[in-house]
Amino acid sequence: MMQKFMNKMESFLAPLAAKVGGNRILKAVSTAFNMVMPIIIIGSVFTLLSALKLGSYQQFLADTGLGTLFALPGRFTISILSLYVSFTCAYAFLKNDGKVMDAIPAGIISLMCFMILTPLANITIDERTVTYLSFDYLGAKGLFTAIIVGLCVGVIYNFLTEKGWVIKMPEGVPPTVAKSFNALIPGFILTGIFLAITGIFNQVAGVTFNEWLYNVLSAPLQSLSGSIVTYCILMFISSIFWFFGLHGGQITTPIFMILFMQAGVDNQTAFQAGTPLTNILTVSFLYYLVLGGTGNTIGLAIDMLFFSKSNRYKALGKLSILPSCCSINEPIVFGMPIILNPIMAIPFFIIPQIITILTYFVMKFGLVSLPRIAMGAGGTPLLLDGFLICGISGLIWQIILIVLTAVLYYPFFKVQDNIALKEEQAIAK
Repeated sequence: MMQKFMNKMESFLAPLAAKVGGNRILKAVSTAFNMVMPIIIIGSVFTLLSALKLGSYQQFLADTGLGTLFALPGRFTISILSLYVSFTCAYAFLKNDGKVMDAIPAGIISLMCFMILTPLANITIDERTVTYLSFDYLGAKGLFTAIIVGLCVGVIYNFLTEKGWVIKMPEGVPPTVAKSFNALIPGFILTGIFLAITGIFNQVAGVTFNEWLYNVLSAPLQSLSGSIVTYCILMFISSIFWFFGLHGGQITTPIFMILFMQAGVDNQTAFQAGTPLTNILTVSFLYYLVLGGTGNTIGLAIDMLFFSKSNRYKALGKLSILPSCCSINEPIVFGMPIILNPIMAIPFFIIPQIITILTYFVMKFGLVSLPRIAMGAGGTPLLLDGFLICGISGLIWQIILIVLTAVLYYPFFKVQDNIALKEEQAIAK
């Protein structure tokens, strides 16, 4: 009965995962954020270096001028993240289609189109009005516009080039030069489209498209991105796909990025400015909770390492503990296996929900610091990422959670271990 049910689920989920994972839009968004991850991490590290609340350290930064210098990477990474994303979304869309030579021109055009939609500000200096580009909509506020612009430019640019709407250069012209001229007609068309959008919104709505979109989406997105239910559902979906042997992270990560990246950027900006953090549910909250990988399998690795009686799981525990400490759990998922294992399905699904809810409320009640960087770095060792994301309280809480996962996995693991032990004893006879 159970096997029949799992076969039906697998037959349903495998095509669904393939369809979602192969979706050009979601794939482009995922690739785009992966491309900007290095600068996000760099900005986050320097934000931590410039904003650590240590009196003598802050005095040292002020006296040496290092505080001003350390603030610059955060200013030109997180504070203008939308600029990078507008480029990488268009670039990723073309690159994922195998059109690498077209990807860079498309990314540059996308960047220009995003700037066309970005509001300018005025300031009066000595009775002269000066127009300038504010950081306001280059960071978190402009992120959704950047994604939309990048994807639209990618789709339209791809369509126009496939239809042959390009300037074809004679043979013998270097490919890079030819591609530059190929971009002219799509570039003019896209410029005209986004100029028209800007003109319409200025005349009809009295604001730029960027401002309008932020105001329209802010309320519904805040209700989704601020909901622990949304977070738990996405984590549950990821666990389901992993249970059936599919990479759940690749399917759900783009959605996490879209819904929760802005909240993380806002937190990091506030941390750098020395103002209170307001958002619990961010992308770095996810990195903080993936203890050993999807399913929080670090506890299972510990159980195998210290409490196995079967040779099979003793060996697997030794092999999996170090990868698990860096949130890599493929050795456990495929080695135990957890895939299609009804015994391990229960903790694999339930423990992430328990951990998520507990962490949400300890942060809500002020027992653990809120995530202070926009995005964690995949592969960062446990405890270190806890400290980087949430400080000392985050490190301590991660230790508690690791112990808790080991306790929660233990009874299910012992059932599995006893089965393996009996099989080994039967073979030995």
